[in-house]
Amino acid sequence: MKKRSRFYIFSISLLLVIPPVLSTSLSTELDALLKLSLEELTNVQIVSASKIPQRMKEVPATVRVITSEEIKKRGYFTLDEALADLPGMQFRNINGLNSYVFMRGVPSQNNLILVLIDGVQVNELNSGGFYGGAQYNLSNVDRIEIVYGPASALYGTNAISGIIHLITKSPERNTGLDLNALIGTFNTMHANISCGYRNDDKKYGFRFSGMAKSSDKADLAGKAGDNNWTEDLDTSEEDVACDARFNWRNLDFGLNYLNKRTSTATNNRSVGTIYRDTGTLWNIGFLNAHLKVHSRINAKSNLFAQIYYRNSTVADNSVLIVTDTAQVGYYRPNDLFGFESNVQYHLHRKINLLGGVVFETENLAQGYSRTVSAGWNIKPPKPVRPEMENNTLASVSGQMIVRPISSLELYAGARFDNSSVYDRILTPRTALVYNKNKLTAKLLYTEAFRAPKPWDYSDGLGNSDLKPEEMTSVECDAGYSFLPSVRAEVSVYRNQMTNLFVKQESADSWRWINYGKVETIGFEMNLTHQIPAMQSYCNYSFNHSTDENDDMLTEISEHHINAGTQYYFTNQLNCTVRGNYIGKRKNNRVISATGNATINAALIVHATINYIISRHFDIQISAKNLFDTEYYHPSNLIPANLTPDRYRQPQRTLMLQAGYHFK
Repeated sequence: MKKRSRFYIFSISLLLVIPPVLSTSLSTELDALLKLSLEELTNVQIVSASKIPQRMKEVPATVRVITSEEIKKRGYFTLDEALADLPGMQFRNINGLNSYVFMRGVPSQNNLILVLIDGVQVNELNSGGFYGGAQYNLSNVDRIEIVYGPASALYGTNAISGIIHLITKSPERNTGLDLNALIGTFNTMHANISCGYRNDDKKYGFRFSGMAKSSDKADLAGKAGDNNWTEDLDTSEEDVACDARFNWRNLDFGLNYLNKRTSTATNNRSVGTIYRDTGTLWNIGFLNAHLKVHSRINAKSNLFAQIYYRNSTVADNSVLIVTDTAQVGYYRPNDLFGFESNVQYHLHRKINLLGGVVFETENLAQGYSRTVSAGWNIKPPKPVRPEMENNTLASVSGQMIVRPISSLELYAGARFDNSSVYDRILTPRTALVYNKNKLTAKLLYTEAFRAPKPWDYSDGLGNSDLKPEEMTSVECDAGYSFLPSVRAEVSVYRNQMTNLFVKQESADSWRWINYGKVETIGFEMNLTHQIPAMQSYCNYSFNHSTDENDDMLTEISEHHINAGTQYYFTNQLNCTVRGNYIGKRKNNRVISATGNATINAALIVHATINYIISRHFDIQISAKNLFDTEYYHPSNLIPANLTPDRYRQPQRTLMLQAGYHFK
């Protein structure tokens, strides 16, 4: 895999030769942010929790928002980094083809969380899981809305642990042209270009953003990687992403493309095995397109409708493994067409109704198409197109919002799915939301399911009797603003997941069965403090997750703390210091290097310095894992397809970023 490209070199050279012009002005965006009180931030419009715009404090869910300003000032390089500062988030990062996100104490293969970009899912179509990592174009994200807890009553299958919704920036007046470039240790590079324009008189606008990244991520060769890999270990990754949006009156067209090209060498231990550490490549692309319309039908009714296309394809040049005798190539194409429509109707000044329909048809590969080469250093032939199958989904949903008094809202809703794969499922949710002065309180009951995919029924020996995995959740969330500058929030919840998919091994094969349960008792506390010169946060998470035998789940730490402070020395100069404390957790197997199955607790600190040199030019210096802490993530258990005992996380990484803005 190439470590550099002409695009990177050109972009970095362009930015570093631009002569900075000193100025004492502060951007209007930053000035507006510093003047915004925490109480006003709770009135930010959220769309992910009910599929209609609502103030954050009124939505029937626990929701947290990561703003574009926080992404920029804190120097988030990957989606995982941004999520890691939130309560309830834990990870299994294998520094390879994927990283896995666990919300509120439930480990998974990323198939219990939905990730959306501008309202359209980007989960991989075959597995239902999403790919964590660096391929998301965070420079073009306006905000990330994170909805905690089951959400199948709105989104259907896989919305069990929650929703992660990336909302891209809209066309704005005088957006101009933005250029950003970054270089860092471990051969880390990043270049981004964005441009846009809006003509309010003619009611149209456009925005385009493109991104390229590359990095070796960490040094895991030999002893540094727990002696899992040789000195030839390749952990490199190259990512490309682009976003395009065009608005005209009440129409919105959007296009998103993500491409992740990464080594898969860390999937398998190479020391003492037949596997080699070079030559692998996992090339997966995600293409989303949508056409949306928002229309006011009359004084009481609003219409939202969209048609969308999704494609997630493992490209035919992918090589999952390299052994002493061969390279194994993989290919898996999938696509989906969908239509969604929602109508909001104000039946009465105290009653609001929302109804929606979804129709989807998808073409899924029945499995990977594979080829095998004649030697470890010979690329495999391109696989042929695999057998495909067509599946359909039709669903209808409804929600009623009743406001008996001005400070209280009652939500009741459900979604009915009729699928050609998993038949029929009804998923309800209810909520009480109370807002009075500085207090917000929510009592929530939600359900969710993860339906079997076609290959779940047929994998190995097959099992046509598989039932969907299901979760029920009860939660109480309360927030209170003690002062305009101080706000606290507390969430207490109990989640119960049943009918888990478990791989049942036999003498010469396997099949998936429903077995066992997971129960999580959880508590989250979030404290935020904001004054014009300083913004601080601190959150604590407790997750007690047990299985059907009341044993603690592996991979989950009971205690997790995040904290950070951003301080403005001047209008031009600010610094952010943030830390993540991960409590000890049980690994999925005994670790050879230590002789036990415990992943030790760790505190990881990051720091970022931002300097606005002029209204056109700014720089950022950031240090990930500032104190070079040695810490680990757990190994994989289900499916048991990763052989390393544990995964060393990246050492100290230094980055320098420069940006030039033509307004």
